[in-house]
Order: sequence, then C-alpha cells, then structure tokens
Amino acid sequence: MIKLFYCCLLALPLRHLSLTSGYGFRVHPVTGQLCFHSGIDLRARHDTVFAVMQGRIAFVGYNRVTGVYIRLASGDFILLYGHLSQVFVLPGDYVNSCTPLGITGSSGRVTGEHLHFSVSYKQAPVNPLYFLRGLMNNQLTN
Repeated sequence: MIKLFYCCLLALPLRHLSLTSGYGFRVHPVTGQLCFHSGIDLRARHDTVFAVMQGRIAFVGYNRVTGVYIRLASGDFILLYGHLSQVFVLPGDYVNSCTPLGITGSSGRVTGEHLHFSVSYKQAPVNPLYFLRGLMNNQLTN
C-alpha cells in the first residue's frame, strides 16, 4: 500500500525508475546511427506502467520502432509510453494519475525490455526528466 501511495503521490510511470538511455542525441543501440532520442528509456521487467497525469487515451497502436504504444493527451501535453507487451486501456478512455495503463515489454526495435517514455508540449519534445521533476514539484501548468 505504501508503494502505491508513493506512486500516486509522485505520479511516476513505473514504481522504480532506473534510466538506461537519456533524452537527446545518442548513438542508437540497434542502428548504430547518431540520432535524437525524444524520450527516456527506463529499465523494466514486466512492470506495470502508470499514467503520470490525468487525461484521455488519444491512441493505442503499434509501429516497428516503438512497438506497442499508448499516447495519452492532457491539455497541451502528449505522453507516449512505448515497447509495451500488454495494454489495459482503449482510445477514448479517460484516466487519472496513477491509473495502470499496461505492462512493459520488448515490442518494436529494441535490444531488450524497457519502457520508452516521451513527453511533448504543444507538439515540441520535452525532456521527460525535467517534466517529471516539474510534475513532482507541482510546477506544471496546462
């Protein structure tokens, strides 16, 4: 119960955060090409993925890069959760902060299981670590 309360209070995408790849330019681990990584990758092993803020499920789908993914819309923010193995929500669903969205996996172009988490604000990418810090410090406005 303490862990769930902690998660809901801080609205984190996973119960435990361990960064495996940061936001910004990097050498892609699969292609070997220099590219911009518009999100962060978090270590995971069949972990529950949570909504970090309330909003509407804008899209649930699959592509060969992101694998199975969810796009959550909240005002001007779009949050993307990628490389999932299971999804618990449908497009059009309204969710609250800390609602379970799915289970992490290794779908799409990956070297191993993890959660890809990205954030955009008014269609521009935002560093998810700065976003989460702002969310935890109650500094985000929509």
